[in-house]
Amino acid sequence: MRPPPPSGPPIWLRAALWFTTARLHGGRPALPAGTGEGWTLRAAAPKWACIWRNHPQAQRRLRVIVMPRPWDGVADTAWQALLQHRLHELGLAEHGPDSRLLAQAEHDLMARLAPPWTRMMARPHR
Repeated sequence: MRPPPPSGPPIWLRAALWFTTARLHGGRPALPAGTGEGWTLRAAAPKWACIWRNHPQAQRRLRVIVMPRPWDGVADTAWQALLQHRLHELGLAEHGPDSRLLAQAEHDLMARLAPPWTRMMARPHR
């Protein structure tokens, strides 16, 4: 007789999270009260944050929200807009962030992903 399968996310998924993310340092932001028990925040390099963003089911299984590393601290309004957007995408918040703050935050994130291309795209057209 086989033992029952282990509950929770598979080991390879937990290992992927461990290898590609880290704990937030310097003033951990509080998650909203309605988030639920057991949810945590993890920080990742911009590339890994974008990859994890495309896998919300994996984040739900792990009960984790993967965010890009804060560029100006966790109190930065742009980073807070990204956090609010992620909470809304995962169904953990009723409302999304201000659209202007979110646009600025996503621009800042893209600038960290591809600095030369972002500078070229931000230039005025000739």
